[in-house]
Amino acid sequence: MKTFKMRWLFVIFVALTMIAAACGGNDDDSDAGSGEPAAPATQAPAAPDEPEPEPEPEETAPQPEEPEATVEAPEEEEPEFQPAPTAEPEPEIELTATWRGVTADTITIGVSYLDIDFLVEIGRYPTSWGDQELVIRALADDINNRGGINGRRVEVVIDKYNPVLATEAEAACLRLTEDNEVFAVLFGFLGPAEVANVCIVDQQETILVGGTITQDRLALARAPWVNERADREVASRALLTLLNDDGELQGRSIAVVADLSAASQLEEVADLVRGFGVEPVLVVATSSPVADLVAQNQEWAALSERIRVAGADTLLVVGNPSAAIENSALYGLDVDIWTADASGLNNLGSNVDPETARGAISATSMTDSQVFESDPRFKECLDAFNAAHPDIEVKNPSNLEEGDMDWFTGIFGHCRFFQIFEMLATAAGPNLTNETFAQAIENAGEFSIASQPYASFGPGKYSSNDSFQLVAYDPDVGTVGETVPIGPMRDATP
Repeated sequence: MKTFKMRWLFVIFVALTMIAAACGGNDDDSDAGSGEPAAPATQAPAAPDEPEPEPEPEETAPQPEEPEATVEAPEEEEPEFQPAPTAEPEPEIELTATWRGVTADTITIGVSYLDIDFLVEIGRYPTSWGDQELVIRALADDINNRGGINGRRVEVVIDKYNPVLATEAEAACLRLTEDNEVFAVLFGFLGPAEVANVCIVDQQETILVGGTITQDRLALARAPWVNERADREVASRALLTLLNDDGELQGRSIAVVADLSAASQLEEVADLVRGFGVEPVLVVATSSPVADLVAQNQEWAALSERIRVAGADTLLVVGNPSAAIENSALYGLDVDIWTADASGLNNLGSNVDPETARGAISATSMTDSQVFESDPRFKECLDAFNAAHPDIEVKNPSNLEEGDMDWFTGIFGHCRFFQIFEMLATAAGPNLTNETFAQAIENAGEFSIASQPYASFGPGKYSSNDSFQLVAYDPDVGTVGETVPIGPMRDATP
Protein backbone atom coordinates (compact mmCIF):
# COMPACT_ATOMS: atom_id res chain seq x y z
CA MET A 1 0.00 0.00 0.00
CA LYS A 2 2.79 2.39 0.89
CA THR A 3 4.55 1.47 -2.34
CA PHE A 4 1.46 2.34 -4.40
CA LYS A 5 1.13 5.68 -2.68
CA MET A 6 4.72 6.57 -3.38
CA ARG A 7 4.31 5.75 -7.09
CA TRP A 8 1.24 7.94 -7.33
CA LEU A 9 3.05 10.88 -5.78
CA PHE A 10 5.95 10.39 -8.17
CA VAL A 11 3.70 10.51 -11.26
CA ILE A 12 2.02 13.75 -10.07
CA PHE A 13 5.42 15.41 -9.47
CA VAL A 14 6.70 14.58 -12.93
CA ALA A 15 3.53 15.98 -14.63
CA LEU A 16 3.76 19.24 -12.72
CA THR A 17 7.39 19.61 -13.73
CA MET A 18 6.57 19.19 -17.47
CA ILE A 19 3.67 21.75 -17.41
CA ALA A 20 5.91 24.35 -15.72
CA ALA A 21 8.55 23.87 -18.39
CA ALA A 22 5.99 24.37 -21.19
CA CYS A 23 4.22 27.49 -19.76
CA GLY A 24 7.21 29.31 -18.36
CA GLY A 25 10.32 30.11 -20.34
CA ASN A 26 12.80 32.94 -20.95
CA ASP A 27 12.14 35.97 -23.19
CA ASP A 28 15.63 35.48 -24.59
CA ASP A 29 15.13 33.44 -27.74
CA SER A 30 18.78 32.32 -27.72
CA ASP A 31 18.10 29.98 -24.82
CA ALA A 32 15.13 28.32 -26.44
CA GLY A 33 17.20 27.35 -29.44
CA SER A 34 20.50 26.41 -27.66
CA GLY A 35 20.09 22.62 -28.20
CA GLU A 36 21.03 21.79 -24.58
CA PRO A 37 19.42 18.47 -23.28
CA ALA A 38 16.63 18.78 -20.75
CA ALA A 39 17.13 17.43 -17.20
CA PRO A 40 16.61 13.63 -17.21
CA ALA A 41 13.00 12.74 -16.37
CA THR A 42 14.14 9.57 -14.44
CA GLN A 43 15.93 11.47 -11.67
CA ALA A 44 14.14 10.58 -8.42
CA PRO A 45 12.96 13.45 -6.25
CA ALA A 46 13.88 13.72 -2.60
CA ALA A 47 11.47 12.30 -0.08
CA PRO A 48 8.54 14.61 0.48
CA ASP A 49 9.27 15.02 4.17
CA GLU A 50 12.89 16.06 3.57
CA PRO A 51 13.97 19.36 2.09
CA GLU A 52 15.01 19.03 -1.50
CA PRO A 53 18.67 19.62 -2.12
CA GLU A 54 19.50 22.65 -4.27
CA PRO A 55 19.97 21.35 -7.81
CA GLU A 56 23.43 21.55 -9.20
CA PRO A 57 23.63 24.26 -11.82
CA GLU A 58 23.77 22.80 -15.30
CA GLU A 59 26.82 23.50 -17.34
CA THR A 60 26.00 25.41 -20.40
CA ALA A 61 28.06 26.65 -23.25
CA PRO A 62 29.73 29.94 -22.37
CA GLN A 63 27.68 32.89 -23.70
CA PRO A 64 29.39 35.91 -25.16
CA GLU A 65 29.35 38.83 -22.87
CA GLU A 66 26.72 41.37 -23.79
CA PRO A 67 28.27 44.73 -24.54
CA GLU A 68 27.50 47.51 -22.25
CA ALA A 69 24.38 49.35 -23.25
CA THR A 70 25.18 52.38 -25.30
CA VAL A 71 22.93 55.04 -26.76
CA GLU A 72 23.15 54.56 -30.48
CA ALA A 73 22.13 57.22 -32.97
CA PRO A 74 18.94 56.21 -34.74
CA GLU A 75 19.61 54.75 -38.10
CA GLU A 76 18.87 57.27 -40.88
CA GLU A 77 16.01 56.24 -43.13
CA GLU A 78 16.39 56.56 -46.85
CA PRO A 79 14.21 59.44 -48.13
CA GLU A 80 11.35 58.50 -50.39
CA PHE A 81 12.86 60.60 -53.15
CA GLN A 82 16.08 62.40 -53.68
CA PRO A 83 15.42 66.09 -54.39
CA ALA A 84 17.22 67.45 -57.38
CA PRO A 85 20.14 69.65 -56.49
CA THR A 86 19.23 73.32 -56.41
CA ALA A 87 20.18 74.88 -59.71
CA GLU A 88 22.45 77.82 -59.59
CA PRO A 89 20.52 80.96 -60.58
CA GLU A 90 21.28 81.99 -64.11
CA PRO A 91 23.34 85.11 -64.28
CA GLU A 92 21.27 88.20 -64.99
CA ILE A 93 21.51 89.25 -68.62
CA GLU A 94 23.29 92.52 -68.96
CA LEU A 95 21.17 94.85 -71.07
CA THR A 96 22.92 96.53 -73.96
CA ALA A 97 21.97 98.53 -77.02
CA THR A 98 20.43 95.98 -79.40
CA TRP A 99 18.78 97.95 -82.23
CA ARG A 100 18.04 101.43 -83.43
CA GLY A 101 16.03 103.09 -80.66
CA VAL A 102 16.99 100.47 -78.04
CA THR A 103 19.72 101.24 -75.47
CA ALA A 104 20.69 99.46 -72.28
CA ASP A 105 18.15 101.55 -70.39
CA THR A 106 15.46 102.74 -72.80
CA ILE A 107 13.19 101.86 -75.71
CA THR A 108 12.25 104.91 -77.76
CA ILE A 109 8.97 104.63 -79.63
CA GLY A 110 7.17 107.09 -81.88
CA VAL A 111 3.46 107.71 -81.40
CA SER A 112 1.52 109.48 -84.14
CA TYR A 113 -1.93 110.87 -83.51
CA LEU A 114 -4.67 112.17 -85.71
CA ASP A 115 -5.35 115.92 -85.70
CA ILE A 116 -8.98 115.47 -84.71
CA ASP A 117 -9.36 119.18 -83.97
CA PHE A 118 -8.78 119.91 -87.66
CA LEU A 119 -11.65 117.54 -88.53
CA VAL A 120 -13.84 119.30 -85.98
CA GLU A 121 -12.99 122.68 -87.54
CA ILE A 122 -13.96 121.58 -91.05
CA GLY A 123 -17.13 119.90 -89.78
CA ARG A 124 -16.06 116.30 -90.37
CA TYR A 125 -16.20 115.28 -86.70
CA PRO A 126 -18.47 116.50 -83.88
CA THR A 127 -16.10 116.91 -80.94
CA SER A 128 -12.46 116.88 -79.83
CA TRP A 129 -10.79 113.91 -78.14
CA GLY A 130 -8.97 116.14 -75.69
CA ASP A 131 -5.20 116.55 -75.40
CA GLN A 132 -3.95 113.27 -76.83
CA GLU A 133 -0.39 113.97 -75.73
CA LEU A 134 -1.56 113.75 -72.12
CA VAL A 135 -3.08 110.35 -72.91
CA ILE A 136 0.04 109.05 -74.66
CA ARG A 137 2.39 110.10 -71.87
CA ALA A 138 0.10 108.67 -69.18
CA LEU A 139 0.08 105.26 -70.90
CA ALA A 140 3.88 105.27 -71.34
CA ASP A 141 4.38 106.33 -67.71
CA ASP A 142 2.12 103.50 -66.58
CA ILE A 143 4.41 100.94 -68.25
CA ASN A 144 7.45 102.55 -66.64
CA ASN A 145 5.79 102.64 -63.21
CA ARG A 146 5.33 98.88 -63.52
CA GLY A 147 9.02 98.31 -64.22
CA GLY A 148 9.24 99.07 -67.92
CA ILE A 149 9.71 96.37 -70.56
CA ASN A 150 12.26 93.76 -69.51
CA GLY A 151 13.96 96.41 -67.39
CA ARG A 152 14.02 99.17 -70.01
CA ARG A 153 12.05 102.40 -69.70
CA VAL A 154 9.77 103.47 -72.53
CA GLU A 155 10.40 106.93 -73.97
CA VAL A 156 7.92 108.45 -76.42
CA VAL A 157 8.35 110.83 -79.33
CA ILE A 158 4.94 112.26 -80.29
CA ASP A 159 3.88 113.61 -83.69
CA LYS A 160 0.52 114.90 -84.92
CA TYR A 161 -0.65 114.45 -88.52
CA ASN A 162 -3.44 115.73 -90.74
CA PRO A 163 -5.49 112.71 -91.84
CA VAL A 164 -6.57 114.34 -95.10
CA LEU A 165 -3.11 115.16 -96.44
CA ALA A 166 -0.81 112.22 -97.23
CA THR A 167 2.18 114.53 -97.64
CA GLU A 168 1.87 115.67 -94.02
CA ALA A 169 1.72 112.06 -92.86
CA GLU A 170 4.83 111.18 -94.85
CA ALA A 171 6.65 114.13 -93.27
CA ALA A 172 5.58 112.84 -89.83
CA CYS A 173 6.92 109.40 -90.77
CA LEU A 174 10.35 110.87 -91.55
CA ARG A 175 10.42 112.98 -88.39
CA LEU A 176 9.74 109.91 -86.25
CA THR A 177 11.95 107.38 -87.99
CA GLU A 178 14.85 109.41 -89.39
CA ASP A 179 15.12 112.40 -87.09
CA ASN A 180 14.38 110.52 -83.86
CA GLU A 181 15.39 106.95 -84.86
CA VAL A 182 12.57 105.28 -82.94
CA PHE A 183 12.41 101.50 -82.50
CA ALA A 184 8.71 101.33 -83.42
CA VAL A 185 5.78 103.57 -84.33
CA LEU A 186 2.39 103.21 -82.63
CA PHE A 187 -0.96 104.25 -84.16
CA GLY A 188 0.33 104.97 -87.67
CA PHE A 189 -1.86 106.81 -90.16
CA LEU A 190 -5.55 106.50 -91.01
CA GLY A 191 -7.90 107.86 -93.67
CA PRO A 192 -6.45 109.28 -96.89
CA ALA A 193 -3.12 109.59 -95.05
CA GLU A 194 -2.82 105.83 -94.48
CA VAL A 195 -0.69 105.41 -97.62
CA ALA A 196 2.16 106.87 -95.52
CA ASN A 197 2.24 103.68 -93.41
CA VAL A 198 4.39 102.14 -96.13
CA CYS A 199 6.99 104.85 -95.39
CA ILE A 200 7.39 103.37 -91.90
CA VAL A 201 7.56 99.65 -92.68
CA ASP A 202 9.22 99.79 -96.09
CA GLN A 203 11.54 102.76 -96.66
CA GLN A 204 12.40 103.19 -92.98
CA GLU A 205 12.31 99.47 -91.99
CA THR A 206 10.62 100.37 -88.72
CA ILE A 207 8.07 98.34 -86.75
CA LEU A 208 4.49 99.60 -86.97
CA VAL A 209 1.70 98.80 -84.51
CA GLY A 210 -1.39 100.34 -86.09
CA GLY A 211 -2.50 101.69 -89.45
CA THR A 212 -4.58 99.79 -91.98
CA ILE A 213 -3.00 96.63 -93.36
CA THR A 214 -3.70 95.50 -96.91
CA GLN A 215 -2.01 92.60 -98.65
CA ASP A 216 -0.44 94.91 -101.22
CA ARG A 217 1.09 97.16 -98.58
CA LEU A 218 2.09 94.24 -96.39
CA ALA A 219 4.02 92.76 -99.30
CA LEU A 220 6.23 95.87 -99.28
CA ALA A 221 6.96 95.76 -95.54
CA ARG A 222 10.57 95.13 -94.51
CA ALA A 223 9.78 95.40 -90.80
CA PRO A 224 7.10 93.75 -88.62
CA TRP A 225 3.61 95.25 -88.97
CA VAL A 226 0.54 94.44 -86.86
CA ASN A 227 -2.64 96.27 -86.00
CA GLU A 228 -5.63 96.02 -83.69
CA ARG A 229 -8.24 95.41 -86.37
CA ALA A 230 -9.54 92.47 -88.29
CA ASP A 231 -8.56 92.66 -91.93
CA ARG A 232 -11.40 93.10 -94.40
CA GLU A 233 -11.54 89.43 -95.34
CA VAL A 234 -11.84 88.31 -91.71
CA ALA A 235 -14.36 91.04 -90.83
CA SER A 236 -16.47 90.38 -93.93
CA ARG A 237 -16.49 86.64 -93.34
CA ALA A 238 -17.47 87.18 -89.70
CA LEU A 239 -20.31 89.53 -90.70
CA LEU A 240 -21.70 87.11 -93.29
CA THR A 241 -21.30 84.12 -90.96
CA LEU A 242 -23.24 85.80 -88.16
CA LEU A 243 -25.96 86.98 -90.55
CA ASN A 244 -26.21 83.52 -92.07
CA ASP A 245 -26.47 81.94 -88.61
CA ASP A 246 -29.42 84.25 -87.95
CA GLY A 247 -31.09 83.29 -91.24
CA GLU A 248 -30.61 86.72 -92.86
CA LEU A 249 -28.70 85.76 -96.04
CA GLN A 250 -30.96 83.43 -97.97
CA GLY A 251 -33.41 85.13 -100.30
CA ARG A 252 -31.51 88.42 -100.35
CA SER A 253 -30.68 90.39 -103.50
CA ILE A 254 -27.26 91.76 -102.58
CA ALA A 255 -25.27 94.47 -104.37
CA VAL A 256 -21.60 94.45 -103.34
CA VAL A 257 -20.08 97.96 -103.59
CA ALA A 258 -16.50 98.89 -102.65
CA ASP A 259 -15.05 102.36 -102.17
CA LEU A 260 -11.76 103.27 -103.84
CA SER A 261 -9.62 102.26 -100.84
CA ALA A 262 -11.12 98.75 -100.81
CA ALA A 263 -11.45 98.15 -104.55
CA SER A 264 -8.74 95.48 -104.57
CA GLN A 265 -10.81 93.32 -102.22
CA LEU A 266 -14.13 93.67 -103.99
CA GLU A 267 -14.08 90.28 -105.73
CA GLU A 268 -12.80 88.56 -102.61
CA VAL A 269 -15.84 89.74 -100.62
CA ALA A 270 -18.17 88.90 -103.51
CA ASP A 271 -16.79 85.34 -103.46
CA LEU A 272 -17.52 85.14 -99.74
CA VAL A 273 -21.16 85.95 -100.49
CA ARG A 274 -21.22 83.26 -103.17
CA GLY A 275 -19.74 80.83 -100.66
CA PHE A 276 -22.98 81.11 -98.67
CA GLY A 277 -25.03 80.21 -101.73
CA VAL A 278 -26.08 83.74 -102.70
CA GLU A 279 -25.15 85.22 -106.10
CA PRO A 280 -24.74 89.03 -105.88
CA VAL A 281 -26.93 91.02 -108.29
CA LEU A 282 -24.20 93.65 -108.73
CA VAL A 283 -20.48 93.82 -107.96
CA VAL A 284 -18.87 97.24 -108.46
CA ALA A 285 -16.19 99.59 -107.08
CA THR A 286 -16.30 103.39 -107.01
CA SER A 287 -13.37 105.48 -108.23
CA SER A 288 -13.76 108.70 -106.23
CA PRO A 289 -11.37 109.46 -103.33
CA VAL A 290 -12.96 109.20 -99.89
CA ALA A 291 -12.18 112.84 -99.12
CA ASP A 292 -13.68 114.19 -102.36
CA LEU A 293 -17.32 114.47 -101.37
CA VAL A 294 -18.43 116.26 -104.54
CA ALA A 295 -16.93 113.61 -106.83
CA GLN A 296 -18.43 110.85 -104.72
CA ASN A 297 -21.92 112.31 -104.94
CA GLN A 298 -21.66 112.73 -108.71
CA GLU A 299 -20.52 109.13 -109.17
CA TRP A 300 -23.28 107.82 -106.93
CA ALA A 301 -25.94 109.52 -109.03
CA ALA A 302 -25.33 106.94 -111.76
CA LEU A 303 -24.44 104.10 -109.41
CA SER A 304 -27.67 104.36 -107.42
CA GLU A 305 -29.66 103.85 -110.63
CA ARG A 306 -27.66 100.70 -111.42
CA ILE A 307 -28.38 99.37 -107.93
CA ARG A 308 -32.11 100.07 -108.37
CA VAL A 309 -32.25 98.42 -111.81
CA ALA A 310 -30.41 95.34 -110.47
CA GLY A 311 -33.25 94.85 -107.99
CA ALA A 312 -31.01 94.97 -104.93
CA ASP A 313 -32.67 95.02 -101.53
CA THR A 314 -29.37 94.92 -99.63
CA LEU A 315 -26.17 96.95 -100.05
CA LEU A 316 -23.01 95.21 -98.79
CA VAL A 317 -20.37 97.96 -98.52
CA VAL A 318 -16.68 97.08 -98.68
CA GLY A 319 -14.64 99.87 -97.09
CA ASN A 320 -15.91 103.08 -95.52
CA PRO A 321 -19.74 103.16 -95.58
CA SER A 322 -20.27 106.95 -95.32
CA ALA A 323 -20.75 107.65 -99.04
CA ALA A 324 -23.05 104.64 -99.49
CA ILE A 325 -25.24 105.70 -96.56
CA GLU A 326 -25.39 109.37 -97.60
CA ASN A 327 -26.15 108.68 -101.25
CA SER A 328 -28.59 105.85 -100.65
CA ALA A 329 -30.72 108.38 -98.79
CA LEU A 330 -30.01 111.16 -101.27
CA TYR A 331 -31.14 109.09 -104.28
CA GLY A 332 -33.99 107.27 -102.57
CA LEU A 333 -32.61 103.72 -102.53
CA ASP A 334 -34.77 101.39 -100.42
CA VAL A 335 -32.03 99.03 -99.26
CA ASP A 336 -30.67 97.53 -96.08
CA ILE A 337 -27.03 98.48 -95.53
CA TRP A 338 -24.43 96.03 -94.26
CA THR A 339 -20.77 96.90 -93.73
CA ALA A 340 -17.79 95.12 -92.22
CA ASP A 341 -16.24 98.50 -91.35
CA ALA A 342 -17.82 99.14 -87.95
CA SER A 343 -15.38 101.95 -87.11
CA GLY A 344 -16.48 103.79 -90.25
CA LEU A 345 -20.09 103.31 -89.19
CA ASN A 346 -19.29 104.88 -85.83
CA ASN A 347 -17.47 107.82 -87.48
CA LEU A 348 -19.80 108.90 -90.27
CA GLY A 349 -18.81 112.56 -90.24
CA SER A 350 -21.02 115.60 -90.07
CA ASN A 351 -21.96 115.42 -93.79
CA VAL A 352 -24.00 112.27 -93.08
CA ASP A 353 -27.35 112.62 -91.32
CA PRO A 354 -27.25 110.00 -88.52
CA GLU A 355 -30.91 109.21 -89.13
CA THR A 356 -30.07 107.89 -92.62
CA ALA A 357 -27.78 105.29 -91.03
CA ARG A 358 -30.43 103.95 -88.65
CA GLY A 359 -30.43 100.15 -88.68
CA ALA A 360 -27.22 99.76 -90.70
CA ILE A 361 -25.65 96.47 -89.61
CA SER A 362 -22.04 95.56 -88.97
CA ALA A 363 -20.02 93.04 -86.99
CA THR A 364 -17.51 94.27 -84.46
CA SER A 365 -15.87 93.69 -81.13
CA MET A 366 -17.20 95.43 -78.03
CA THR A 367 -19.07 98.69 -78.57
CA ASP A 368 -17.80 101.90 -76.98
CA SER A 369 -20.42 101.70 -74.22
CA GLN A 370 -19.58 98.06 -73.49
CA VAL A 371 -15.89 98.94 -73.34
CA PHE A 372 -16.43 101.84 -70.95
CA GLU A 373 -18.82 99.96 -68.68
CA SER A 374 -17.42 96.45 -68.46
CA ASP A 375 -14.06 95.90 -70.18
CA PRO A 376 -11.28 95.12 -67.64
CA ARG A 377 -8.48 95.72 -70.13
CA PHE A 378 -9.74 99.19 -71.01
CA LYS A 379 -10.06 99.90 -67.30
CA GLU A 380 -6.30 99.39 -66.98
CA CYS A 381 -5.72 102.29 -69.38
CA LEU A 382 -8.48 104.42 -67.86
CA ASP A 383 -7.02 103.91 -64.38
CA ALA A 384 -3.57 104.93 -65.65
CA PHE A 385 -4.98 108.14 -67.14
CA ASN A 386 -7.10 108.92 -64.07
CA ALA A 387 -4.08 108.44 -61.80
CA ALA A 388 -2.08 110.91 -63.89
CA HIS A 389 -4.95 113.40 -64.37
CA PRO A 390 -7.50 113.03 -61.57
CA ASP A 391 -8.97 116.46 -62.39
CA ILE A 392 -10.18 115.34 -65.86
CA GLU A 393 -13.58 113.64 -66.10
CA VAL A 394 -13.77 110.84 -68.65
CA LYS A 395 -17.41 110.26 -69.53
CA ASN A 396 -19.18 107.25 -70.95
CA PRO A 397 -19.38 108.04 -74.69
CA SER A 398 -23.11 107.31 -74.61
CA ASN A 399 -23.63 110.07 -72.03
CA LEU A 400 -21.78 112.87 -73.81
CA GLU A 401 -23.64 116.15 -74.17
CA GLU A 402 -23.05 118.90 -76.67
CA GLY A 403 -19.79 120.65 -75.85
CA ASP A 404 -18.36 117.71 -73.86
CA MET A 405 -14.81 116.57 -74.59
CA ASP A 406 -14.66 112.95 -75.81
CA TRP A 407 -11.68 111.82 -73.72
CA PHE A 408 -12.85 108.21 -73.96
CA THR A 409 -12.10 107.87 -77.69
CA GLY A 410 -8.60 109.31 -77.30
CA ILE A 411 -7.75 106.95 -74.42
CA PHE A 412 -9.35 103.93 -76.05
CA GLY A 413 -7.71 104.70 -79.40
CA HIS A 414 -4.17 104.59 -77.98
CA CYS A 415 -4.77 101.98 -75.27
CA ARG A 416 -4.80 98.96 -77.58
CA PHE A 417 -1.60 99.96 -79.40
CA PHE A 418 0.29 100.29 -76.12
CA GLN A 419 -1.05 96.95 -74.88
CA ILE A 420 -0.05 95.16 -78.08
CA PHE A 421 3.41 96.73 -78.13
CA GLU A 422 4.09 95.97 -74.46
CA MET A 423 3.01 92.33 -74.90
CA LEU A 424 5.14 91.70 -78.00
CA ALA A 425 8.22 93.65 -76.86
CA THR A 426 8.15 91.76 -73.55
CA ALA A 427 7.88 88.42 -75.36
CA ALA A 428 10.77 89.42 -77.65
CA GLY A 429 13.05 89.38 -74.59
CA PRO A 430 16.08 91.44 -73.58
CA ASN A 431 17.67 91.14 -77.03
CA LEU A 432 15.09 93.43 -78.61
CA THR A 433 15.39 93.64 -82.39
CA ASN A 434 13.16 93.58 -85.45
CA GLU A 435 13.80 89.84 -85.72
CA THR A 436 12.91 88.97 -82.11
CA PHE A 437 9.83 91.19 -82.34
CA ALA A 438 8.76 89.31 -85.48
CA GLN A 439 9.24 86.00 -83.67
CA ALA A 440 7.06 87.26 -80.83
CA ILE A 441 4.29 87.99 -83.34
CA GLU A 442 4.54 84.51 -84.85
CA ASN A 443 4.38 82.88 -81.40
CA ALA A 444 1.83 85.16 -79.75
CA GLY A 445 -1.24 82.90 -80.03
CA GLU A 446 -4.41 84.05 -78.25
CA PHE A 447 -4.62 87.03 -75.87
CA SER A 448 -6.93 89.93 -75.04
CA ILE A 449 -6.69 93.70 -75.33
CA ALA A 450 -9.14 96.54 -74.74
CA SER A 451 -12.46 95.81 -76.52
CA GLN A 452 -11.21 92.41 -77.74
CA PRO A 453 -11.77 89.51 -75.33
CA TYR A 454 -10.69 87.25 -78.19
CA ALA A 455 -7.56 88.27 -80.09
CA SER A 456 -4.59 86.53 -81.66
CA PHE A 457 -1.48 86.82 -83.80
CA GLY A 458 0.37 84.03 -85.55
CA PRO A 459 1.97 83.00 -88.83
CA GLY A 460 0.29 85.06 -91.54
CA LYS A 461 -2.15 86.68 -89.08
CA TYR A 462 -1.18 90.26 -88.29
CA SER A 463 -4.54 91.84 -87.35
CA SER A 464 -5.54 90.98 -83.80
CA ASN A 465 -9.33 91.06 -83.61
CA ASP A 466 -11.22 87.75 -83.35
CA SER A 467 -14.15 89.17 -81.33
CA PHE A 468 -17.40 89.70 -83.23
CA GLN A 469 -21.01 90.47 -82.45
CA LEU A 470 -23.72 91.82 -84.73
CA VAL A 471 -24.41 95.52 -84.12
CA ALA A 472 -26.87 98.03 -85.57
CA TYR A 473 -26.46 101.78 -85.79
CA ASP A 474 -28.76 103.77 -83.51
CA PRO A 475 -28.73 107.56 -84.06
CA ASP A 476 -30.42 108.11 -80.68
CA VAL A 477 -27.43 106.84 -78.67
CA GLY A 478 -24.74 109.34 -77.67
CA THR A 479 -24.34 112.73 -79.31
CA VAL A 480 -24.27 111.55 -82.93
CA GLY A 481 -25.33 107.93 -82.62
CA GLU A 482 -23.37 104.71 -82.33
CA THR A 483 -23.70 100.99 -82.88
CA VAL A 484 -25.53 98.84 -80.32
CA PRO A 485 -25.32 95.04 -79.93
CA ILE A 486 -28.04 92.89 -81.50
CA GLY A 487 -26.34 89.54 -80.95
CA PRO A 488 -23.89 87.74 -78.62
CA MET A 489 -20.10 88.07 -78.72
CA ARG A 490 -18.40 85.17 -80.51
CA ASP A 491 -14.83 84.01 -80.95
CA ALA A 492 -13.82 83.97 -84.60
CA THR A 493 -10.28 82.70 -83.97
CA PRO A 494 -9.21 80.66 -87.01
